[in-house]
Amino acid sequence: MPILLLIRHATNDFVKTGRLPGQHPNIHLNEEGRKQAEALGQYLKDRKITAVYASQLERAIETAWRVAMPHGLPIHINNQLADTDTGHFTARLMKELSEEEASKAIWKQIVETPSLGQLPGGESLLGMQARVVAALQHIIEAYPDPKPVETDNKNAEKKDPLPLPPPLIAIVMHADPIKAAVAHFFGMPFDNFQRVGVAPASVTTVIIGNEGKMIHVANVNHVPY
Repeated sequence: MPILLLIRHATNDFVKTGRLPGQHPNIHLNEEGRKQAEALGQYLKDRKITAVYASQLERAIETAWRVAMPHGLPIHINNQLADTDTGHFTARLMKELSEEEASKAIWKQIVETPSLGQLPGGESLLGMQARVVAALQHIIEAYPDPKPVETDNKNAEKKDPLPLPPPLIAIVMHADPIKAAVAHFFGMPFDNFQRVGVAPASVTTVIIGNEGKMIHVANVNHVPY
């Protein structure tokens, strides 16, 4: 099984306005975010990364190429890794959504009981989780463990083949999809998925056993925010 590096894209000005980004186009990294992404690339440059994936959204791609460049790797764009489709709530101020009569009950449910949350004109939060987990499972299946290396020294005492390290896959995505994926692999109730902390440009490492059970997860924040 490959090791997954689930990377949240670096920061941008849009989110700092308190608006819901969803899959809104043309959200680019700001100066701080570019520095975070450069630091991320330096942090990962000595890791033997096999492949780099990213959602189609600019903030993910702009982070991913800084990870991929030191390794000379292309970026595989996968729309199924995108942030939640927030539908009619996209680019709306979250404060307004929580206060306006037309939206406050829906927003309350999304925040307090996300397993029942449905974005008007968009997708449900459980649907987002299913979409992202399916994409990650597809990536996992695409990178089987390499075959052990046989020794070519005929005079040496026969030994078991040397195992090779598993593929290391960097996947640049978004906060809620990463939280939802970790909740799935942990077997957490989905209503608790927002308890998972994922900072901008952080790396959440996921190792999955052969029976599909997660055996390790670690979140690394390598730059100050």
